[in-house]
Amino acid sequence: MKFSITQGLSISQSELDFVDVDITKDNPLYLDPYAIQIRNDTWSSECSDHIHSFFNELLDALRENNDTRATDLLSNLHEPNETFLGQSKGTPSGRGIGPDKATDLANALKKSRAFSTGLLSDISEAELFINNIGPDTISDLTTNVLRGLLVQYTIEQCSLYNIPTHIVTNIGPVWSATNNDWEATPLHLPKANNLPVLLVPKFSVRRSLSLNSQEFWNHHMSEFLKQEYLNNGSRLAKVFKTGKRKGQKYVTKKSVQELHPFIKDDLATFVKKHPEVLEIYKQIKGAKGPLDNQDFDENFDEAIFAQALSTRLSLIPKGDASANEYHNIMLGICTFLFYPHLIRPIKEGGLHQGRKRIDIRFTNAAQEGFFFRMLQSNQARALSVAIECKNYTSDIANPEFDQLTSRFGHQRGFFGIIACRDLKNRTRIISACRDAVNDGRGFMIVLEDSDFLQMLNFINSNQRLNIDRFLQTRFDEITH
Repeated sequence: MKFSITQGLSISQSELDFVDVDITKDNPLYLDPYAIQIRNDTWSSECSDHIHSFFNELLDALRENNDTRATDLLSNLHEPNETFLGQSKGTPSGRGIGPDKATDLANALKKSRAFSTGLLSDISEAELFINNIGPDTISDLTTNVLRGLLVQYTIEQCSLYNIPTHIVTNIGPVWSATNNDWEATPLHLPKANNLPVLLVPKFSVRRSLSLNSQEFWNHHMSEFLKQEYLNNGSRLAKVFKTGKRKGQKYVTKKSVQELHPFIKDDLATFVKKHPEVLEIYKQIKGAKGPLDNQDFDENFDEAIFAQALSTRLSLIPKGDASANEYHNIMLGICTFLFYPHLIRPIKEGGLHQGRKRIDIRFTNAAQEGFFFRMLQSNQARALSVAIECKNYTSDIANPEFDQLTSRFGHQRGFFGIIACRDLKNRTRIISACRDAVNDGRGFMIVLEDSDFLQMLNFINSNQRLNIDRFLQTRFDEITH
């Protein structure tokens, strides 16, 4: 049973920022530290700081031969059943490190060639080089280190959907990147079937870890060595005796792998000598990006879902009585349309110690396209994107523009969106947005129902890429 169903939510995974886990079993997904560390958004950066803080503290203890400290650090990595992620069957059992494995893991790290040569510097690379460390261990270790930040994220998402939380004291301590140590503290989490649930952002999980030792050995190290042996005229080289390539030399991957079998210490030696091969591998894995909605549900048809959202939006009446319903549908539509560029939505988040509030605020995590251009722009600097939802029966006016621009600032950026039902005088609205730009008050684009329906129709007709061009057109209207 999906977590959303246990909370009475009638929402698809594509409308949610977090992984909607089945709470009756482990879900075959991993919290991937590399997927987090390659992102530049504020939340991922904070997570990266925590990961580096913990691993650097652990490596320092091992370098100083402080086995007690190293074991203590690792002993606090408990089995994170509350995420329901992993590969075990049936009721989630967790595969965390735990006290009984702490000493063995510390010894495995210390005895590894990657540690002795100074190569090992990051959790995400540990699976490549350390014996007896697999994807589950890396994912669980990352979950433990990020527990405090994931609790914060979970509370935000629960606030978004009015899900109650409860004090939980038995799922382990949190890592403090400030004090470089574990801290015991009561945590507030939702419950499903009387079990605590820790929500995980869907942009930070993968079906398999990005960095995989077997994959690296088989497709990158072996291929590199095969070409190297061929270029050097090695005895491994053979000659084609027939066909179009008759007389040409070649080296088989099988012969290379017989000479260089899969041994993690040997992978470390190879990477120490050829770091560029690992960097190319990382670039390839990073370029794959987050999972999409079909990765979470193979039966999901985004064209059909886009049409369903269009119908739901069209049926919502205008006016104050339906403002909350309109607000909720716009949250789902924006998440569906703009993921993974916009992530971590916060509904009615407080600004300036709560004196000002916005309807929806997304973190801008774009790495390409329109929102990336807004992030990179010297004038917009859109670290986050505020979206005001106005279910008015009449046109928006100056107070609504002033309301949005007053939310802008150097820590958030100077770009936002006003969502409304329809514009009776579009020319006046565009002029008001241009005035704000010319006055240096920031950039606002106004999107009415027809605009959102157009973007949903792009998806319905398998033209999702046109959304980027459409948003740019709307932006150009207020800047040209």
